[in-house]
Amino acid sequence: MTIEPEDTDSEAERPRRRAPSLLTSVAVLVLLLMALAAAFLVGRNRAGSLRTLFEQSQRKSQLASSMQVNLLAATAAERSAVMAESDEDSKEFADASRRATAAVETDRNALAQLIEAGGRPDQAESLSAFNDCWTRYQDGDREILGLAVENTNLKALRLSFTTATAALDRMQTAMNGAIAAAPDSVIVANSAYRAMTAALRIISVHGRHIAEPRDEEMDRIEAQMKTFDADVNEGLTALSAAVSDAGKASADEARAAYADFQKVNSEILVLSRRNSNVRSLALSLGQKRKISAECEDRLTAIQESLKNERIAATR
Repeated sequence: MTIEPEDTDSEAERPRRRAPSLLTSVAVLVLLLMALAAAFLVGRNRAGSLRTLFEQSQRKSQLASSMQVNLLAATAAERSAVMAESDEDSKEFADASRRATAAVETDRNALAQLIEAGGRPDQAESLSAFNDCWTRYQDGDREILGLAVENTNLKALRLSFTTATAALDRMQTAMNGAIAAAPDSVIVANSAYRAMTAALRIISVHGRHIAEPRDEEMDRIEAQMKTFDADVNEGLTALSAAVSDAGKASADEARAAYADFQKVNSEILVLSRRNSNVRSLALSLGQKRKISAECEDRLTAIQESLKNERIAATR
């Protein structure tokens, strides 16, 4: 028969013995809860940071995309301004190009602020490369659009086709009147023919002068015009001396019509010398086209950098 040891603890002592064990369990539980809470907060903060980083990257990508779209729009409108056939169309396209360029500049400033805040050296370097190209783009844009809206070559061509041609038509009509007043005079006919032929030769070289981009070639054309002009004046002088009283009014009218033509011709040469359409077209299709392509490449490089950033933010 086994005798159980007698429990010597009183009922009052048992709670005191269990108390330390209970306190230890509570402390462990509290520490565990605190650890879990801390882990939760850290995880939430990290998730928030990743979300913020992703959102910022998305915003930067949107700005870069908007810049690409507006850059293409600005370039297209600028070329349309150069190719437009009227002052109104040139101005309308030039204004559209300037608006698109201003939109690129607004987005560029916003993107620069985000890139600076993000502290990414690769993105800062890509933006710096674009900024250099963008400055040259804007300089070229101002020159091209300023020339395009002048339309001096088109204006010169219109004057040649309209006012100058009308003056020579009046001269031809007056010459015919002088010849009709002296049908038997070879001198009158030859003088009128000489003057009229030389005047027509002047207007025939307008197109070459208006389309010519080189000053030295325009000098040569104008030298030809002076030779033709001398022939016209000699023919008119001979005509005035040879006509009878009946043909004098016609000879005077021929001289007056040619004087009007010469005034218009001088205006045409000034406009042609300005060469705004020729110069703007050469710039747009030459140097500016290369700068535009370079700026597009720079923006593509920025987008690639932003793409890498977004991928990193999702990991």
